[in-house]
Amino acid sequence: MSILRSPRSLVLPMVAALGLLPATGAIADTATGTAATAPAISWGACTGLPVSTAGLDCGKLTVPLDYGNPSAGTVDVAVIRAKATGTRIGSLVMNFGGGGNGVVNLAASHQKYAALREHYDLVSFDPRGSGGTSPVTCGPGASIDRLFAVNPGVVNPADRKAYLQATGDFVRTCEKESGRILPHAGMGDTARDMDRLRAALGENKLTYYGMSLGSVLGGVYATLHPQRVGRMVLDAGLNPRQSVVEVTKQLTRTSQLFYERFLAGCVKKGCDLGKDTKEVNSAIEGLVERLKRKPLMVGDRRLGASLAIATLQVAGSGEPYWKELEARLAQAIKGDGDPLLKLADAITGRQNGTYNSFGVFGSAPYGSAVYCRDRERPAVRDLPRIEAELTRISPIFGQLSPTTAFLIPSCAQWPVPVDPEGRTVRHTGPAPIMVISSEKDTAAPTKEAASLSRQLTNGVLVTYGGDLHGAYPAGGACITRVVEDYMVNGKVPAKGTSCPAT
Repeated sequence: MSILRSPRSLVLPMVAALGLLPATGAIADTATGTAATAPAISWGACTGLPVSTAGLDCGKLTVPLDYGNPSAGTVDVAVIRAKATGTRIGSLVMNFGGGGNGVVNLAASHQKYAALREHYDLVSFDPRGSGGTSPVTCGPGASIDRLFAVNPGVVNPADRKAYLQATGDFVRTCEKESGRILPHAGMGDTARDMDRLRAALGENKLTYYGMSLGSVLGGVYATLHPQRVGRMVLDAGLNPRQSVVEVTKQLTRTSQLFYERFLAGCVKKGCDLGKDTKEVNSAIEGLVERLKRKPLMVGDRRLGASLAIATLQVAGSGEPYWKELEARLAQAIKGDGDPLLKLADAITGRQNGTYNSFGVFGSAPYGSAVYCRDRERPAVRDLPRIEAELTRISPIFGQLSPTTAFLIPSCAQWPVPVDPEGRTVRHTGPAPIMVISSEKDTAAPTKEAASLSRQLTNGVLVTYGGDLHGAYPAGGACITRVVEDYMVNGKVPAKGTSCPAT
């Protein structure tokens, strides 16, 4: 689910609109217009995370489940902090997009942001519905196994019936297990949580770095809280107005591009699957089709077409992983499915019969909760036509499966109504907002980042010449200088600023 939702009428007290209200006193409740005591975070040691947390602090921030109905209960938002190492100028809240899990992401990557950490406490959080914040769950591992056992796609009538039944069961289980959070998992309520986090950190304005789906969150926050925007960088900017189908087409193009690079790389280095890209592709497509008719038995488990397709996501991880993918595909073609099944488990996040939230499928419940709540979504009757459009983009990745185009069938059957608030960006405040686009990033095309920048009204678009999904800080000296001059020194980049690929 790697990669995307009219604000409600808000009345803010004049002092809050002017940014004069101290964060340690009363803050405006943006859902009700009433005053509330600033929330607090009790910081302590981080525990139970799958990555090192040495020197980091973790905590919980309690927020309303339903900002329009205070009696509905609360949600505890998991937060993490890496304290500033030098002269501190404030807190920088970060959202890395994807499947949420901001706590783990910051723990794993804070070293990359050492230049910013010199001046800021780096803070991240798990958006509601993910990680340690009321995570959306959709059944035990056995039920997910049954979803993967069904053939992908809805073109064939028999497969369509089985696939829609399986995805429908998945959605109904999401509602059964997580019905409390689903109506409140969109970007609007997450942006309100982020404003509570700003207040709890003692900041009058939000300083923010958001990447990919985090760029949409930043735009929604700026729309709901225009006077509270400080320095804000939206990297790998996405267009919040894209429908679920448009998002899926974009992701399908990206998967196909990485797959074609894998095919070419395989042939260039001598490929066991064929002598040229056409032959290699035919071998892989042939394996997928055979697995639809007859899955390979691996002990008491089956390697079917959906799991084989899941392994092809490795193509997007880069050249170091291609040889391993090639070897395991070759073994499956010869009839030994065990190596490819092990790879499928690693990709999907299956461990000991359960699916963790860090795999390709593990983030699907959170992704569905956000996109299906916020975005225009398809009808079930339209799925065959949509799949036909997707398979023209990519015969493999265009098929509806648990790891490809899964937003389409899940959103078509999602149990809560769409709320356009989470796809509405219309910033009216004075602060300029930097939007970054990598010109060759097919997952976040420049035209979509430019659209986000225009919707922000005073957005400043900065382009990077490479294909990174998130140009900062890996994009080199130019983009690093532009971002850090803005974040640390307040220097707004000039209109038309562009940085070359490194």
